Amino acid sequence: MKETATKRFSLDGKVAVITGAAGMLGYHSTCTFAEAGADVALVDLPVCMARTEELAREISEKYGVKARAYGADLTDEKAVDEMFRKIADEMGTVDIVHSNAGVGGARTPDYETPLSDWMRVINGNLVTMFLVDTAACRIMIRDGHGGSIINTCSMGGSCVMQGPTYSTFDNSSYGTSKAAGLYFTKSLASQVIKYGIRVNSISPGHITPKDGGQLDDDSMDKATVETWSISQPIKRTCDVEELMGGLLYLASDASTYCVGTDLLIDGGHTLW
Repeated sequence: MKETATKRFSLDGKVAVITGAAGMLGYHSTCTFAEAGADVALVDLPVCMARTEELAREISEKYGVKARAYGADLTDEKAVDEMFRKIADEMGTVDIVHSNAGVGGARTPDYETPLSDWMRVINGNLVTMFLVDTAACRIMIRDGHGGSIINTCSMGGSCVMQGPTYSTFDNSSYGTSKAAGLYFTKSLASQVIKYGIRVNSISPGHITPKDGGQLDDDSMDKATVETWSISQPIKRTCDVEELMGGLLYLASDASTYCVGTDLLIDGGHTLW
C-alpha cells in the first residue's frame, strides 16, 4: 500500500463546505471534517447567521482549523453561485461538499396537500441539491483538483416512511425528493468522475440526538416515536454520531473507488 489505511481518512489541507450546518446532522458533519483536519465553511439560511457564526467560532477554537459562516437561500441559483465563489476566494478552493440542507415533508395525505406545500419540500431537498452540487463542480473543475460531494439522501428514498398503525408518515413529498436525490447522485456521479469529482450519498434511517432527546421533530407524537424505535431489526433509532464514519469515508481518499455509491445506514429498516 502507498500509505496506511488510517492515513487515507485524513482531510488535512482540504476545504469542506457543509450546507444545513446549523442543524443537527450538519453540525456533527462539520465537527467530523474539522477533527480530520479540514478547514470548514458552514452554510445555512441568512436568518440562521447568528447561530452559524457561533458554531464556526466554536469549531475553530476546538479543532484549530479555519471555520467561516455563510448565509444563502439555496433555492436561489444566483445566490448559490455567488456563495461558492466567495468561499473559494476566502478559503482558497473547495475540495469537499456535504450537500445536507433540507426540509421535512408535511404529515398530510397526498390528496389534502396544496401543491405549494409539496413543492416546498421538492425545492428544499432536490433543487437545493442540484444547485449546490453543480456550483461546487464548477469550482472543482476550474481549480483542476477534483473533489468529493456527498448528498444527504434518506432511507425514505428507498421505502415508504412508516407511521403508526400501518399508516404512511407524510404526504410523499419527502420520500419523492429523496428518491430523486438518489437518482441525481448517480447521474451526476457518472458525468463528473472524468474530472476526478466523486459524487456519492448517505441515506440515514431514523435519527436521534446523542443525548437521547426527541426524534427529528419536537412536535412528533408519542405513537410515531414508539413506532420508529422498534421498526428496524436493531430495535432502536440511530445516534447521529453513528453516521459520521460513513461521511468521513466518503469525504476522504479512503473512498476513491466510490462513484455514485449510496451508504444506507438504517439499522436494517429496509430489510423488512
